[in-house]
Amino acid sequence: MLEKIGKRIDSVMEIVIAILFVLMVIAGGFQVFNRFMLNQSLSWSEEFQKFCHIWIVFLTIPIAYNRGSHIGMEVLLAKLPFRIQKIFSVFFDLLWFVLAISVAYYSIVIMEVAQFQTSAGLGIRMDWVYSGLVVGGLYLLIVSIRKLSVQFGLSNSPGRGL
Repeated sequence: MLEKIGKRIDSVMEIVIAILFVLMVIAGGFQVFNRFMLNQSLSWSEEFQKFCHIWIVFLTIPIAYNRGSHIGMEVLLAKLPFRIQKIFSVFFDLLWFVLAISVAYYSIVIMEVAQFQTSAGLGIRMDWVYSGLVVGGLYLLIVSIRKLSVQFGLSNSPGRGL
C-alpha cells in the first residue's frame, strides 16, 4: 500500500518537474526572442526561470535518492561484508530522513520571514518560492520513510540500492 501511494506521488512529482522545465524553456526562449528580435528585454523571465530551477532541484533530489542515482562510495561499500553493508545502508537512509526533516523545518522558518518580502521581477511573495523547499523536503521525507520501511522489512517492495 505504501509503495503504491509512493509510486503515485513519484509520478505526480515527475510530471510537475517536466511542466516546470517546459515553462522554464519557454520563458527562456521568449526572453531570447524578445531581446534579439524585438530589442526589448523581459523584466520577469530570468527570475521566473530561477524560481522554477529552485523548485526543480528540490523536487529531483528525492527522485535521485529513490533511484539510487546520487554519487556514493559503492566501491568501498561493496568490499565490506553484507551485514556491514546493510548497517551502512540503514544509516544512510536515516541520514536522508534527518536531512528531509531539517530541510522542511528550516524552510518553514525561512518562509515566516520571507512572507514579508516580494520578488523584484514577478512581484510574488518570496515564501511561495521557498515553499518548493518545503515540498521537496516533505517529498524526501516520504521517500526516506519508504526506503526505511523496506530496510526494516515493513514493506516487501524491492527498492533500489542494497
